[in-house]
Amino acid sequence: MKKTIFTALLALMSLTGWAQKTVVWEKPSAFMGQSNAEFEITKVEMKQTETLLHVHAVFTPNNWIRFAKESFLRTPDGKEYAITGGDGTTEEEFDLQLDSLFWMPASGMADLALHFQPVPLDTKEMDFLEGYGEGAFQFWNICDTKTKKEVEIPADWKNVTYAKDETLPVAKINKGVATIKVKMLGYKPDMKLTLWVYGYTPLGATEAVEKGFPFAEDGTLTAEIPLRLAREVKIGINGLAQRTIVIAPGQETSILMKLTNDQHPFLAFKGFLAKTNMDLITEQEKQLDIDKDKQAYEALGKCTTSDERLAWLTNQFKKRVADVQASKYTTAAKDLLCMAAEDDFVSWTHRFASKYTLQQVVAGLIKSNEEYATHSQENGKLLTLADPNYTYQYLNEPGSPCSDAFWSRTLSGYDQTAETKNPFNCDLQKVFFGIATGENGNEILSSLTNEDCKTVVRDFQKEQERLAQELASQGNIYYQKHDDVAAENILSTILDKYKGKTVLIDVWATWCGPCRAGHQAMAPWKKELKGKNIQFVYITSPTSPLNTWQEMIKDIDGDHYYLTNEQFDYLLKHYESDGIPTYAIYDPSGTQTFKEIGFPGLDPFKKAIEQTLK
Repeated sequence: MKKTIFTALLALMSLTGWAQKTVVWEKPSAFMGQSNAEFEITKVEMKQTETLLHVHAVFTPNNWIRFAKESFLRTPDGKEYAITGGDGTTEEEFDLQLDSLFWMPASGMADLALHFQPVPLDTKEMDFLEGYGEGAFQFWNICDTKTKKEVEIPADWKNVTYAKDETLPVAKINKGVATIKVKMLGYKPDMKLTLWVYGYTPLGATEAVEKGFPFAEDGTLTAEIPLRLAREVKIGINGLAQRTIVIAPGQETSILMKLTNDQHPFLAFKGFLAKTNMDLITEQEKQLDIDKDKQAYEALGKCTTSDERLAWLTNQFKKRVADVQASKYTTAAKDLLCMAAEDDFVSWTHRFASKYTLQQVVAGLIKSNEEYATHSQENGKLLTLADPNYTYQYLNEPGSPCSDAFWSRTLSGYDQTAETKNPFNCDLQKVFFGIATGENGNEILSSLTNEDCKTVVRDFQKEQERLAQELASQGNIYYQKHDDVAAENILSTILDKYKGKTVLIDVWATWCGPCRAGHQAMAPWKKELKGKNIQFVYITSPTSPLNTWQEMIKDIDGDHYYLTNEQFDYLLKHYESDGIPTYAIYDPSGTQTFKEIGFPGLDPFKKAIEQTLK
């Protein structure tokens, strides 16, 4: 009997000890899925009674976040463990009520504790899912960093060998498709991740590319990118990484990646310039926590003369180039990095006032447009160039169009007066700058000598003609139908079409975020006005890419005018406007009764329209 009681006591003590046991993962490994916030799981506590996730949240100050009561933890066996609460467990942690708005403090940071039903104490990995929709909080592959297993490299990726050296291809127009293939290790079908290819404007196009390619359930994807030249492009996956690589028409780039929270997801490359791309990734990861513009601003602020500032910038440029040249990177990678360094140097020396003033804004020293204008004018005196026509050492070489720096300085107009060593590159600049800024195609053609570059312009013109013909058959679209109207007569020509009606004119552009926001806000109100004596008129210019405009206006009910640059500029001058969106309302007699620059909300429009409709 005594033996039985003693055994029972041992069992009870064992159960009590087990009940009190807590498994803790300090700073666990986790991959945060799609979100516009920066959250970090700082600790996981697995108890017999519950499981706790301690979270450090970083989000916009005085804005809200919310965790859904449907959130759960999921273990590898597919079992789910529901969230039970959000009470803080320490003085530093805030209390969070599920499904209620939690307003971020002024610091933009908050420590939280999320409580869940208890997962088994021998759990080695779990996922936290608020849901699968866009913006839902998701933490994948949460595990103890100390016991984390390294991902298994597929057989066809083991022992990847790279070329000893690679050089950039000499720029030659070769229209084709660049292929990017990605294999993601640790991928789960529910993640529904997307690879974004973005950050460049193709030669012969008027707007930057931003295209998403979803992963298949096995963690692979194939992206096909139309191109005319080898180019640096940005690739990114929300919550994981954004990096720059080089791709080319007719070439394939294969990438092996892993899901990680350490900012090093790229494991290997194969195909086009594989070693160069690996080198570029390596250099970018080295620079992750370095803000070069901030460093320059702080150093330049200590200089006392223009000569000192120019000397500092020059020395930094030379040092950066020397460090690159001393590296073990490929010749191609060195060239691209030197081009980027040169672009930064020219940007600081030739646009000093703009660069320096922007850093003052970032530092919180400038808080109004008036202060910005004053500081910008004064900062322009801090650095004077003896010779403003800088001769590029790297950005006019035969392979320079591969570099993003080549195109960024082209669009900025840096090289419009500088000496050019490579005539082909000069023609490329004219094509890109001319098309991107809406210059007349025939004027671009007349300035070119290279036949391949001329072909790009002719192809662009043919596509514009095709779109124009497609648009011509639509009754409420006026593209190139008033090009022969003098700029000073364009407004009266438009208004004459709507005599006896109230007219709301919306001057906008496809690339203007506030313009698009205004369209969305007005959409429900416009439905309320259906059948009333009012006409909505939308006016834009060649700064809006024609194909983008064609797609966007399908969802904007009203009449649409695509004016010449001269007509558009005159219209803004007439309204004494220096920006868009610009709005004007005319009563049935043709008298202007309302004008607003910038979207003021719906109420001012409603009041103005009610007066004209009485």
